[in-house]
Amino acid sequence: MSTIPPESERIVRSTCRGCHGGCGVLITVRDGRVLRIEGDPESPVSRGTLCAMGLAYREVVHHPDRLTHPLRRIGPRGSGRWERLSWDEAFEAIAARLDAIRAESGAEAVALVQGTGRDYAEFLYRFANAFGTPNVATPGPICYLPRVVTHNAVCGGLPVADYLNRPRCVIVWGCNPHWTHPEEYKGFQFLQGLEGAKLIVVDPRYTTLAARAHLWLQIRPGTDAALALGMLHTIIFEELYDKGFVAQYSVGFDRLKTRVSDYPPERAAEITWIPAAKIREAARLYATEKPAALNPGQVLDGTLNCVSNALCNIHLMALTGNLDVKGGNVLFAPPPIQTLSRFAGHERLPEEQRAKRLGACDFPVADWGALVPTPVLSAAMLEGVPYRVRAVLIHGSNPLLTWPDANRTHAALNALDFLVVTDLFMTPTAALADIVLPAASWVEQDDVACYWTRGGGTWRPARRPCRWASAAPTTRSSTSWASA
Repeated sequence: MSTIPPESERIVRSTCRGCHGGCGVLITVRDGRVLRIEGDPESPVSRGTLCAMGLAYREVVHHPDRLTHPLRRIGPRGSGRWERLSWDEAFEAIAARLDAIRAESGAEAVALVQGTGRDYAEFLYRFANAFGTPNVATPGPICYLPRVVTHNAVCGGLPVADYLNRPRCVIVWGCNPHWTHPEEYKGFQFLQGLEGAKLIVVDPRYTTLAARAHLWLQIRPGTDAALALGMLHTIIFEELYDKGFVAQYSVGFDRLKTRVSDYPPERAAEITWIPAAKIREAARLYATEKPAALNPGQVLDGTLNCVSNALCNIHLMALTGNLDVKGGNVLFAPPPIQTLSRFAGHERLPEEQRAKRLGACDFPVADWGALVPTPVLSAAMLEGVPYRVRAVLIHGSNPLLTWPDANRTHAALNALDFLVVTDLFMTPTAALADIVLPAASWVEQDDVACYWTRGGGTWRPARRPCRWASAAPTTRSSTSWASA
């Protein structure tokens, strides 16, 4: 009989990583098991609030189907026949196979795949850069990266809706921040920011948020840039724009005015199915009820016009004088810590290897973000175009369910010489792997959480010059910068 006394009940302060939000939590633990997860009232980020997913995460931690030890496939792919390995055996087998493939075909023949960021992306990139492969696939091209790259290029940062300083007008564009949308925001901040504000909701669906809106713009999906151009036309030609900002902080305004002249609200109405009168009303409301905040959603990143959408949004913020002002869209100062990019060691990747990144020429925005679009990786796995990717390490992602064309993805995974999957559960993708590694949930990690702190961070006015760019709905995303 064990003489070790049972662990007394204790509370561990932590950070929830069920999403990007980074809410503070208090975890009650007894005998190595999580009893409950609650919001931490002392958290400067979430101030005691927590969503249903965070509250219920103990069910993930103690789920009976969790992977608990490394496995090696001993039957045909998909047969479900495995043998248990020790961690040392698994690491040695993986290292030996990757070294052999690198020696035979070059480091670029090995690719890494990750799911959405959960504090491991920087470690994956650190490994990839040290190993010598430029090929890392992430959800970035359809989630977050288009707006980050575009906004950084135009104004040097990512403008965030400042709900803490009570905007008088709020545009919620393609998202439901009170339900989900954690990158920079928390639901309680959003709801506080709505108090006394005029609300404009852009959404094809009549959501609960649209039901309480001052103005609901029921947009035809995928036509967001046209709506923004119609609003810009009203703001510019009715002279509702901030002339001082344009004169002092912008470059290329005349070129923007010329481009916008092709999109009066009537033409935007034909494209978006939103009445021209409503487009004008939204533009006037956003331009005159100051400060005004614009909250774009992930859906804008997932369209063919993702760059145009991001450009138009930032033009709206800047033209109306709502860029980098309290209650508008602000640029937060990053904390004085080592950046994730520096930790990832991108400078360690030799230039000749970086030049081999799949899709670099056809997808420059993805190349800027040091990632590979998944259809390009599929082509290299399945058809060897432009060269064959022989091994893939997948972390926290399930391509059979999340990549386009599941049949093609299945064939691409089966064409690999070597596949390793790290996950919490035996997913359909993991079932095809040669080696499966169990992942630790955020509750089980001893780590420093890296999350978007801009929603509760420190703001200081930056007033960087804003470059106006030609932006119009096209069949492909394109950017034409005005000359400085």
